[in-house]
Amino acid sequence: MPLSAVQEALWAAYRIAPRSSAYNTVLRLRVRGGVDIDLLKRAVRAVQERHEQLRSLFTEAEGRPCRIPLEEPPGCFALQDLTGVGEDQLLTASQQACLAPFELEASGPLRVVLVRRSPHDSVLMIAVHHIVNDFVSRALIVRDLLAAYTDLAAGADPQLPPPTVSYADHVEQERRYVVSAAGQETAARWGRLLAGAVPAEFPLDRPRPAVRSYEGDTVQRQLPADLVSSLTRCAESVGVTPFAFVLAAFQALFHRWTGQDDFLVGVPATTRVGRRVSEVVGCFTNTFPVRARCHPGLTFDDLAAAADREVLRGLRDGRYPSALLSLPTGAGRDAGRAPLYHMALFMVDLEKMYRSVPRPPEGVMEGPSTHYAGLRVAMIDTPQQEGQMDLIIRLERGMTTISAAYSYSTDVFDRMSVEGFADGFERILRAVVRTPGVPVAEIPLTDADDLAELLELGISDGHPM
Repeated sequence: MPLSAVQEALWAAYRIAPRSSAYNTVLRLRVRGGVDIDLLKRAVRAVQERHEQLRSLFTEAEGRPCRIPLEEPPGCFALQDLTGVGEDQLLTASQQACLAPFELEASGPLRVVLVRRSPHDSVLMIAVHHIVNDFVSRALIVRDLLAAYTDLAAGADPQLPPPTVSYADHVEQERRYVVSAAGQETAARWGRLLAGAVPAEFPLDRPRPAVRSYEGDTVQRQLPADLVSSLTRCAESVGVTPFAFVLAAFQALFHRWTGQDDFLVGVPATTRVGRRVSEVVGCFTNTFPVRARCHPGLTFDDLAAAADREVLRGLRDGRYPSALLSLPTGAGRDAGRAPLYHMALFMVDLEKMYRSVPRPPEGVMEGPSTHYAGLRVAMIDTPQQEGQMDLIIRLERGMTTISAAYSYSTDVFDRMSVEGFADGFERILRAVVRTPGVPVAEIPLTDADDLAELLELGISDGHPM
């Protein structure tokens, strides 16, 4: 069966670095209580039977990548018995299970490992390759797995009716749209937007290698509560969404740090539209380019309004896969050979998605427990999907909180550089919520302490240098 455009792009990344974990999407669940291993295996199988993508293999035929759905789900469950180990060893072993690479051609895109240190204390690791997964899919898989286990523990068959549509329907609709008149018009609009554009790029700590390793790391930050409330109110007063406000702050910081005044960043968005696909596991993602143009005299509120318009434009035209777009020749690189962007930023409300198991509060490793079939289940905070781009900023929004995960490629950045960027991002957010009409060129990039330290560098033995 054919793949969607984003799946083909993910397959290409997999072929380049098949041993990488950059596209592993994972959840770790702390499970306290006696897990019935046989019932857990049957529950995993029930989830695979419900979701065709999870019982598929990926390969190539006649020079094109494709998917092979299997009637008999491939085995994907493993028990790792570490009886008697300590807490640190348990968490380390489960994290290593997260990072193990997939073999999409042989064993498929799903792996479930129960790491057990006693009959009543385990970590359940669920890893899914991004080629069949997005945030909604991950929540569906966890929900269905726990529901199937609960049904089996009660002596009943799992009540998991198959979805009314399939991901293959989505692939076919995408294919028809791309070749349609409407699709060609959308592609032409994207072409006009991209004319003369270049990707945003911070000064790198090391040259970008010819072959990426897809290795990475993450810097975690929690925005202070007062900043989050001020940001929300200020975005409303300016007439933009909180995301557009934050995106504009990113654009302003990038412009001030680099001097680049016309650039692209990526904004991942969902292509999962309508109730019919709400129960389908699959990669419903399209990262579309957003262009920023800065000029002398530009104020931040104008930049935020422009960012809001560009995001709405991207969402409107987001049916057209960005994987099929390329910069025109002469835009600073070979067209079609490199990504449209090296950096991306997006915001997601994970609290609404993970209702079956609440997410951990910021700064806490393990979240609150939920009861299933005599088990106490809690989510463990787990960094993941590091090294996909130079820098991806994931903003996780709660009712009154926003946390930021800065996932970066260790090929090109040191941790200190990313931490410095995170500091600057928070600093510029504070500045613009105080005065959203400030000219972008006048936004302060240092606070009082930083300024004093810089001034001290220019003084030696009490005399100006």
